[in-house]
Amino acid sequence: MNPYLALPLGSALACMAFGLLILAREPDATTHRCAGALLLGGAWWGICEALWTLAPDAETALRLVRLSTPGWIAVGPVSMHMFLGQEKRPPTWIRRMLLPSYALALLFGIASLFLPQMASGITRVRWGWSYEVGALYPVWLAFTVLTASAGVFVGLRGLRGSPAGSRQGPWVGAGVGVPLLIGSTTDGLLPALGVELPRLGVLSFAVSGALITLSMRRFGYSLIAPGSFAGQILQAMPEGVALASPDGRIRLANRSLAALLGTPLGELLEQPVGRFLQGLDLSLAREPRELECEIETRSAGRLPVALSIAPLRDKQDELIGLVLVVRDLREVASLRSRLLTSARLAAVGELAAGIAHEINNPLAYIGTNLRSLREQWSRLADAKRNGAEPIEWADLFDEGVEMLDESLEGVERAAAIVRDVRAFSHGGSGERERLDPNQLLERALRVAEPQLRHRVSVERHYAMLPPVEGARRELEQVFLNLIVNAAQSLDGPGTLRLRTALCDGEIEIAVIDSGRGIPPALLERIFDPFFTTKPVGEGTGLGLSISHEIVRRHGGRIDVVSEPGRGTEVTVRLPVPSC
Repeated sequence: MNPYLALPLGSALACMAFGLLILAREPDATTHRCAGALLLGGAWWGICEALWTLAPDAETALRLVRLSTPGWIAVGPVSMHMFLGQEKRPPTWIRRMLLPSYALALLFGIASLFLPQMASGITRVRWGWSYEVGALYPVWLAFTVLTASAGVFVGLRGLRGSPAGSRQGPWVGAGVGVPLLIGSTTDGLLPALGVELPRLGVLSFAVSGALITLSMRRFGYSLIAPGSFAGQILQAMPEGVALASPDGRIRLANRSLAALLGTPLGELLEQPVGRFLQGLDLSLAREPRELECEIETRSAGRLPVALSIAPLRDKQDELIGLVLVVRDLREVASLRSRLLTSARLAAVGELAAGIAHEINNPLAYIGTNLRSLREQWSRLADAKRNGAEPIEWADLFDEGVEMLDESLEGVERAAAIVRDVRAFSHGGSGERERLDPNQLLERALRVAEPQLRHRVSVERHYAMLPPVEGARRELEQVFLNLIVNAAQSLDGPGTLRLRTALCDGEIEIAVIDSGRGIPPALLERIFDPFFTTKPVGEGTGLGLSISHEIVRRHGGRIDVVSEPGRGTEVTVRLPVPSC
């Protein structure tokens, strides 16, 4: 048996195995289809070469040489197409080259199959048969090198400046450079010069397939055939998903994200993420993060979304991109707004008795004053009708003015209570603004004051603080919940201390009571929804749970320190907004 047969047959089998492996990984990807086509074409070429080596005569050998044409004639255009599929926005002039290059490869293929200008003849050599190149063959060779080099240029241009490119760049160069250099030399240049050596073109294809496959195994994906995005699953997801490069440009996205943004899918590619998520600092996303923010859409303006960011790393633990998952929170935001409003009304309901008492007091003396004024006006009217001029008229007028002033003060007091309660109960817009933490605490204290008066001594220890950035109504609700809880923890007269401070770049707002405290066994459950230590009918168990969620959405946290019999200290820590 001719030992030379092992070279084309082994190379053909390797090309077939590597080609099928790449196609099986993600058959719908353009890069995979092109890489698979190159390798399966190489397998066909190798089988034909093995057969023409064993051919009994020159005519059969030449016929088999020409039959191998589909395996190698379009190497240049397919290589260029593979790299164009890897680069989402290749230069226009290269994109325009693709279709004409395929057409030209077809013409070369027809010439190779039926005309002697590609393979002009066949020669007997010591390992079998070798073909002689015709006058058109060097033109085809130059065309192949040119188109494949254009593809390499596009690929390396897309990798420039990225860590993944610096590490896989040599693999990319070898994956295409090996077939170009070895194959064009042993199967083209040397035969054209009359030098007969064993042909290594099919072997070079097998080496290229091995490099692509080993690249996938080593790094978890391949820049030549990057099949890592599971396209069908991605497109079926209801959430918007995008793969961004480390510098924040969108490389891949699904239809759900395009629909959410109101932007055609093709227009998203290569756009910076910051165009849609303003203020997002991707340099902080080297570890998985979840946050709530607003996204800028073309049709619906700004929408609330939940954003999950996870770094995408290869098997060498190098950052190659960022995966962003965007969930529409419009329904959740609506439900949350209604829940917060209900919780505010529930908090006001707990204070209803005290508020009613505070309003009833001024109403009582307003009524008394009005009745006294009515009596005085009746006396004045009677005196006027009888022509009398009592000496006490001046005193009556002075007393009337005093009663009117007291009544106006009472009206203003009742109006202030109603105004504070109405402002607190109103849902508000939820818009973030710069707020004074001390003023927020005072507004919440005024709403809770009817329940505190005559029973709780309030101590204030306020520091000069920078503003916080947040939703006014939500933060007021947090502080009211904490003040009401502190007041209800007092079994009798007690003390409530309100303290604010700036510590380690955070704003601290502490509510400290001298009440009964919380047992250690219950302390870790106080933020659970519907958990309450109050008697049945006195609490919903949602106050601290909602407060915890509000503070978390504001980028802060709540810490609780308590000891049974010695009171509780609840501290809200909020970040100082950047300038």
